[in-house]
Amino acid sequence: MLLLGALLAGVLAACGGAGSPSAASLVHATFTSHKPIESGRIDLTFALTPTRSAGSPAAAQPVRLGVQGPFESLGPARLPRFALALMMTSAGHTLQAGATSTSGQLYIELAGAYFTAPAATVSALAQGYVQATRASSSAASQSTFAALGVNPGEWLVHPHIVGTVDSAGAQTTHVTGELDVTRFLSDADKLAGAGGALGLGAGGGSGLSLLSPAGIRALAGSVHSARVDLYTGSHDHLLRRLSISASISSTPQTRAALGGLGSASLQLTLQFAGLNQPQAIAAPSNPQPISKLLPALERLGLALGAGAAS
Repeated sequence: MLLLGALLAGVLAACGGAGSPSAASLVHATFTSHKPIESGRIDLTFALTPTRSAGSPAAAQPVRLGVQGPFESLGPARLPRFALALMMTSAGHTLQAGATSTSGQLYIELAGAYFTAPAATVSALAQGYVQATRASSSAASQSTFAALGVNPGEWLVHPHIVGTVDSAGAQTTHVTGELDVTRFLSDADKLAGAGGALGLGAGGGSGLSLLSPAGIRALAGSVHSARVDLYTGSHDHLLRRLSISASISSTPQTRAALGGLGSASLQLTLQFAGLNQPQAIAAPSNPQPISKLLPALERLGLALGAGAAS
């Protein structure tokens, strides 16, 4: 959810622009210019499907993560409204969770039950979001992705235009290319660390690390046949869909860093719909106090100890 918060900070400030119809310029326009996105629906899916495990049985279990829902900006100095639902499946178990932000309130959802987040948490998140958006808007020559230290356009190597296709009701230009795995993993780690800029990082806002440097090197050296498919608005050059697919085959040197994973297929898809259209986002009815969250976690076997209540 921290990663999605950082991503929304980028989406709500920039994601499009004008440019020539060449593949390289379309990629550049999609990720580095300043046409604003005020609202829409986000749909993010990640799937890791092992085909062979050389280590523990857990390494052979498929993992699937999905986050989707509407979002809407309330202005550069206010936390946006959103209603994001998360579903994660791993080792045969499924977890349903989510977060809803309305005007000045934040609700945490777990297995269908909603809990009201403490005012201090809402205040810290709002202050961090304001700082992140101010930092990006103060750099007139940068998109918000650049302000976060990432450039998704550089993930594509040798891009070329495939054609036009409908994506969630919008006409888009389909651009495909090879994936620069090392740059992609490095940017993914920076995006995860951007959670710290929202005031929610570990250790008092120091950020979160998605992978260690050794883990990034191990994964980069184990990825093969990786490609990127980009769907950008044919007329407005707004990002509509980004899909990354890759095959992973570990070596004896990288297997330990990958938890015993032998080989697997990886699929990551980020899609937007209903851009700059009104979104229906409402506070949940009858939310429970946050004090009841820990018992709910314990019932689901997710509590890590007394510290989970803080």
